Amino acid sequence: MTASRDSSLSPSANAAGSGKTASPRLLALRRLALVAAVTFGSALLGHLTRPAGFLASFWIANAVLIGLLVRNPRLATPTAWLAIAGGYLAADLSMGGGFLLTLWLTAANLAGVIAGFLLFRRISPVDRRLQRPQSLLFLLLISVAAAVAAAIVGSGSIVVFYGGSLRHAIELYLTSELASNLMILPLALTAPPLQTLRLRVGAIWRSARALLPLATLLASIGIGTLIGGPGAASVPVPALLWCALSYGIFPTALLTFATGLWQSTALATSLPPSSAEFLPTVISHRLSLALLALGPIMVSSINSGRRVLLRELNRAANEDTLTKTLSRRAFLQRSEAALAESAARDGVASLLMLDIDRFKRINDEHGHAAGDTALIAIARQLAAVLRPQDLFGRMGGEEFAILLPEISPEDARGVAERVRAACDQLELTLDDGRTIKVTTSIGLASGKAMQASLQGLLKQADDALYAAKREGRNRVIEAAPVAA
Repeated sequence: MTASRDSSLSPSANAAGSGKTASPRLLALRRLALVAAVTFGSALLGHLTRPAGFLASFWIANAVLIGLLVRNPRLATPTAWLAIAGGYLAADLSMGGGFLLTLWLTAANLAGVIAGFLLFRRISPVDRRLQRPQSLLFLLLISVAAAVAAAIVGSGSIVVFYGGSLRHAIELYLTSELASNLMILPLALTAPPLQTLRLRVGAIWRSARALLPLATLLASIGIGTLIGGPGAASVPVPALLWCALSYGIFPTALLTFATGLWQSTALATSLPPSSAEFLPTVISHRLSLALLALGPIMVSSINSGRRVLLRELNRAANEDTLTKTLSRRAFLQRSEAALAESAARDGVASLLMLDIDRFKRINDEHGHAAGDTALIAIARQLAAVLRPQDLFGRMGGEEFAILLPEISPEDARGVAERVRAACDQLELTLDDGRTIKVTTSIGLASGKAMQASLQGLLKQADDALYAAKREGRNRVIEAAPVAA
């Protein structure tokens, strides 16, 4: 959806074909054109669902605009609100709407969009992206508030121009806005960048197992169509819940929207507005759509939150918090596994123990924050030197270990020297403007993986490290090869 394209509104956008940065006035005009075009297009789409002599069956424009403005709050300028009003008016008048009715409905639409936008701006960005289970409560409350605002302003137009009681008019307007908000806003608020979406769709499409929930949903929609009647709306619910457990929030919102659109289309083609059952059936159907939207998205939000928590727990168990290298425990576990794999191939391995020289002096003279900065900088510098298969972990304090699987002793000596040189070239600038040089001492141990144990390599590399310290620091000392 257009509302999700945050990157398309970047202030650094270039003028088309000129290669020059667009002026602020041109950027402002582009944003106004975008807002007006989104309003006109989404309103026109709603008008195309309008039965003869009645209001639109599925009005998406207000929810689309709320999502667009929440994702891009810099668009909400006074001139942008005028552009939105112009888009509404142009869409309605182009479809033959009366001028007074068009003004009335435009005021109602603006009331709903403004209420939704202002309320969403009062909650946290995490909740705007529906990334927590309680975010769905905010979504529901704000959707209700925006629907009430639109209904208060616009329901009178139904009585004046189409007849009927005010109660039925309020119910019809309120349920229409609520269903649209709950079906569209999750899409607009959670839509990822287009490239990310392509990768996700590609990953699902390439896996037959990942396609099973989607195939089941399509089959259930077909079964519901064949069954018909009021109960058909509940047929896809189990499949939607399976999709919610299998996919992310945005795919779930997209599939829920598509299912609701199918149900609305089926109702519009089976029940003419002139029938006595039209109003109560439409009101009931819209309420069921709102509840249909909440259930799968809530399940998906809870499941996504659980996956995030598991990732964080895994990161906390396996990653050093400060340097983002492997923790001591994770390094030892993975190194044991890597040595076992290398031993099965009768390969060789090397291990480096690395210690920052005079680290205590850095802490004493510049503070512990400077020491942390040095640790982070060293970790980043070394990560750029190492191979993807190398294991790099912080063993504690200022000491790091690096396992180099499947490497000859000669090549391991070359890696150790590159690591030392990379640290020697590092110069850190502190907040107060002072600079500090960082050097490292390295101990290297090598041997055939079948004959060497991890603890043996660690002991030999650690002894070589202390020999490097004794011989003047900022150097590599290699231990004698591990004996058979």
